[in-house]
Amino acid sequence: MKWQLRKQISAREYEACGSGGGNFWDTDILFFFEGKPNALDVYCQLENALNGRFPEIRRKVAKTQISFFNRFLFAAASLPKRKKEDHLIVTFGLPCQRLSPRIFSSVEAAPNRWTHHVAVYSPDEVDTELLGWLAEAYEFSAVKQRSR
Repeated sequence: MKWQLRKQISAREYEACGSGGGNFWDTDILFFFEGKPNALDVYCQLENALNGRFPEIRRKVAKTQISFFNRFLFAAASLPKRKKEDHLIVTFGLPCQRLSPRIFSSVEAAPNRWTHHVAVYSPDEVDTELLGWLAEAYEFSAVKQRSR
């Protein structure tokens, strides 16, 4: 079945994430973004930017989200709950709440640990502001202590 999906993905979508030399294109990504070409474009921009800033990060593709790790989880990308929508939700954790019109939800999941959600509709929205929040989340995750 995976080979059938690979045939259905257009050459433009396949090349979008740098499959010709990129190290992160795989069948799991194809399945995750099946039928969501815009979300795939946004994701490719996001992962390229993250890999450029933090080459040591690890990525894990699950059924509902793609998680990014340094030592701990610091960000995730997921699709909207409404199946017809074609954009990406970027989630990250910070030590304090950030207020911005771009952040559609922020919750204090634990004391001094805020989870933020940003809807990203185009690759151009993977910009300095979003990458700054993700860099802050990366640093926060790298130094956080496990709760006992």
